[in-house]
Amino acid sequence: MPAARGQRATNGHRRPLSRKERKAITRAALLEAAIRSISKEGFEGASVERISRAAGYTKGAFYASFRSKEELFLTILDEKFAQEVERLEGTLSGAGDPVAEVKAAVEGFLEQIAEDPSWPRLYQEFAVYAARNPRFRQQLVARQRGLRKRMAQIFLRWSHQIGLEPPLPPEEIAAITYCMADGFLLARILDRELEDRLYVEMVETFLLGLLAKVEGATLGAGPLAQEGRRQTDPTP
Repeated sequence: MPAARGQRATNGHRRPLSRKERKAITRAALLEAAIRSISKEGFEGASVERISRAAGYTKGAFYASFRSKEELFLTILDEKFAQEVERLEGTLSGAGDPVAEVKAAVEGFLEQIAEDPSWPRLYQEFAVYAARNPRFRQQLVARQRGLRKRMAQIFLRWSHQIGLEPPLPPEEIAAITYCMADGFLLARILDRELEDRLYVEMVETFLLGLLAKVEGATLGAGPLAQEGRRQTDPTP
């Protein structure tokens, strides 16, 4: 027989859980219930009462773990963003072939979505709610900017490790890649026939463009230099 709530099995015996352990179990259950509720009912429909009931707890237990529904939702976001940073850190190590590492990073992103198909819909609900709630929007945007800052740091470290100088500020590269992923996820919610390979092609094309800018800058053949030569070259 499995250990009852509030007890942990140890060497065949049950011992009472500590207050910290009980709180962690309650918190995890509420987060899981919130994800299910938002995916089914939407941000507005996922009330504190509905989330608490789905998790098997009272509203009092909810407020013992979170000050508000918004705080719970932002906690979900914080955990998801932290996972993404950890994934990128591990994939873009700079120790292997750069192209292979980028491909692995892209495929890892798509695998995450496949393993957690509720996330795109969840994130869309966050964005829609934020558009109507200025205070929540500020908190959401602050977290997005924080994620992009960490992405920029990873890109800068990675480019130096593979011996390349970024042709754009790392913050801009992070913003562009973030927007590509964001846009692809939204498009997939609306059109489920869009294939993963389109996102792979998108990122690979962007990477090739960055490499071309690096090569152009190294050879003095960037767009501005090329335009200047066309204007001064007398050859028809």
